Amino acid sequence: MKYFTLFSFLLISALAHGQITFPIDFQSNSIPYTFTDFSGGQMSREDNPDMSGINTSTKVARMIKNAGDPWGGSFLELANPIDLSTNKHFKIKVWTPGAGRKVLLKIENPTNGGIAYEQEKVTTVGNAWETLVFDFTGANASNVYQKLVFIFDLGIVGNGTPNFTFYIDDIEQFNGGSGKAQVNLPITFQDTATVDYKLTDFGGNASSIVVDPTNPANLVGKAIKTNTAELWAGTTNGGSGLATPIPFTASNTKMTVRVWSPDANIPIRLKVENAADPTVSVETETNTTMAGQWETLEFNFSNQAPGTAAWNPASTYNKVSIFFNFGTTGAMAGEKTYYWDDVKFGSLVNVDDLEASEAGISIFPNPANDFCRITFTEFLGNPAQVLVLDAKGRSVKSLTIDQQNAEMDLQAFPIGLYYLKITRDSRSYFHKLVIVR
Repeated sequence: MKYFTLFSFLLISALAHGQITFPIDFQSNSIPYTFTDFSGGQMSREDNPDMSGINTSTKVARMIKNAGDPWGGSFLELANPIDLSTNKHFKIKVWTPGAGRKVLLKIENPTNGGIAYEQEKVTTVGNAWETLVFDFTGANASNVYQKLVFIFDLGIVGNGTPNFTFYIDDIEQFNGGSGKAQVNLPITFQDTATVDYKLTDFGGNASSIVVDPTNPANLVGKAIKTNTAELWAGTTNGGSGLATPIPFTASNTKMTVRVWSPDANIPIRLKVENAADPTVSVETETNTTMAGQWETLEFNFSNQAPGTAAWNPASTYNKVSIFFNFGTTGAMAGEKTYYWDDVKFGSLVNVDDLEASEAGISIFPNPANDFCRITFTEFLGNPAQVLVLDAKGRSVKSLTIDQQNAEMDLQAFPIGLYYLKITRDSRSYFHKLVIVR
């Protein structure tokens, strides 16, 4: 009888445990929402402390992050493996005691913790409920995942206070399809109605598509590197990848991105990878040259960043991520806001750009000393953008010309060879400039 009673108890427990399926709203009094805590995390079903806004339900899950390890958290085991064949996104209502708090969601194999996939988001409001969406299209759908793991403020040891008390509710799995076209190069952010630009943050970034702060007619990407961001915090352009591979060749290994940074001389890293195999990747860096202004930076993937894989002409690269001030944490630099736009394949000066002289544009004197004058034979009132590049293709100056003649000051430039890239009416022209003393 004793053994039968024990067996019956285990069977009833298993059946009850089997009721934990999506969506998970913590409202049922008959489902044992059994959390398994680790390394200082403490999770339980509790009353909703803030029945307002988007969440007026009575019951939620509370996480208290106590002293322990910086990865302290808790997990919930589901009744059945998670089906990722169609529904590859999750959304969770989250309440945190401040904006900029990191929320990590991991799906994991029930017996092998090495089989897992995770995504991290950053809250944008404090002391209020908001919905965070986690994109798991990069997970291997053939793997068995049956655990939901929750970690708040990964990398920080909690102390059990209200500042380390978090709440979640309404965990849902959904398709995530937008009905929009998959993003492809060039990434301009201008077609949000028809193109799914899908920005995916990691490491403490908080990104969005916003109006260009310098041009109300333009849309750009905005990245906030929060004060809790990791040194490798970044944003993936296009989420699960581009519609077609980046058309690299043995002689064409460059991309350009227009960026706005609050600081000059900080590293911007660009990474390309295979969307189906993240072990196939290349990373390279270029430093900003201006503060508080737009500039176009060139990234040469045949010159990979130290410690990263070399570019392989036989590999397919169809995913792009950008990292602002790579190598510096948010705690070190303080919260900073960056913007980016026009992610393109090709170099700053392309072989198909016309010589400026063919368009009636002259640069004199050349060679030059302290200044040169740029003159347009015909000027119809449309402003021209001038980008000065050094011999390595790095942007060193930019200016706008809205008249037929303009003088450019060269006193701060070291002697050497430069290129002027002059863009007008959606067409670019270039001209070599030599500075002597």
